[in-house]
Amino acid sequence: MRVTPGSLSRRRLMAAILAIATAAGLPRGSAGGQVAAAVPADRPKTAGDILDYLRSLDGGWVDRDRTVDTFKSGGPSVILSGIAVGWMSDRRALQRAKDLGCNLFITHEPTFYNHFDFEEDIFRNWPAKEFFKVDETFADEAVREKRRFIDASGMTILRCHDLWDQVPGMGITDAWASQLGFADPVAGEGFFRVFDVSGRNAGSVARQVAERTKPLGQEAVHLIGDEDSPVTRVVIGCGAITPMFHMIALYQADCVICSDDGFVYWRDGPMAEDMGIPIVIAHHGVTEGPGMRMLADHLAERFPATPVHFIAQPCMYRLIQV
Repeated sequence: MRVTPGSLSRRRLMAAILAIATAAGLPRGSAGGQVAAAVPADRPKTAGDILDYLRSLDGGWVDRDRTVDTFKSGGPSVILSGIAVGWMSDRRALQRAKDLGCNLFITHEPTFYNHFDFEEDIFRNWPAKEFFKVDETFADEAVREKRRFIDASGMTILRCHDLWDQVPGMGITDAWASQLGFADPVAGEGFFRVFDVSGRNAGSVARQVAERTKPLGQEAVHLIGDEDSPVTRVVIGCGAITPMFHMIALYQADCVICSDDGFVYWRDGPMAEDMGIPIVIAHHGVTEGPGMRMLADHLAERFPATPVHFIAQPCMYRLIQV
C-alpha cells in the first residue's frame, strides 16, 4: 500500500528519519556566499594563481583545515602550459591532458583511490581490510606505481572538490540540475535542490533523466518503484552525497534522484519500496561531469591566455545484455 504524502504515519516516519540523519551528522545544507568578482587581468603564471582564484570563490562552506582541495602532485610554483579539468585523475585522463600540452590537471575526485589521498598509507586503516584480508603490499604498490606514472609525466594535480560541490549556479549541484533539464528550484541549498514535478509520474521523471544522461555515456538509469506512481517533489543531491532518508525527510520529497555511490541498495531500496517513494539512480561520474565542464568553461573565460581543456569521462560501466 502506498503511503500518501499527507498521512500522519509518513510524517512521523520522516521526522524519525530526520532525527537519525541529524544525529549522524548528515548535512542539512550549507550557506552559500558571493562569488568573487576579482580576476587576475593577465595570464596566470603558476598553478598557485589558479588555486588562489578558486579559493576566492569560497562562500564559507570550505573548511580550510580539513579540505581535500590541495595539490596531489607538483605545487603552486609550477608555471603553466595548459590546464585540463576532469572528474577523475585516472591514467587515461592524465595521459590525455599531457597529449594536449597541459601540465596542470584539476580533478574532482581522488588521485590515489581514497578520499583523503593518504598515498602509500591509504589502505592501512581501511575498515574492511581485516575482513577481506587485503595484502598491504599489493595495495601500496598500486599507489606507488601511479605515483611513478605521475612523476614521469610531470603533471601537477590539484583537487577541486569541497569548493566546487556548492558554488552557486555553476558548481556540481546546479550543473547537474541544469543537465537534467530542471530549473527554478522550489527549495534546497548546499548539496541539495528540490523541483516541482506536479502532475507527472515516476516513469516520466526517470525517462527524462535517462534522456539527459545518454549523451554522457550512460545507456540507462535505474528506477526503483512503480513507474505509474504520481510524484510532486523531486530532490537531487550532489555527486555521492545523496542520502535518501535525509533527502526525503528534510524536503518532504516523494521522488529522489540518487547516484550509484550514494545509494545503498540493500538498505535504501527496500525502505523506498515500502514507503512507496520512487528512486532514480544515475552513475556518480555522470552526475558530476556537467559541473566539471562548467569549471573548465569558467576558467577558460577567466584566464583566456591559458589553454583550458575539459577531459570528458563518460559513464564508467556499460550494460551488457544477452
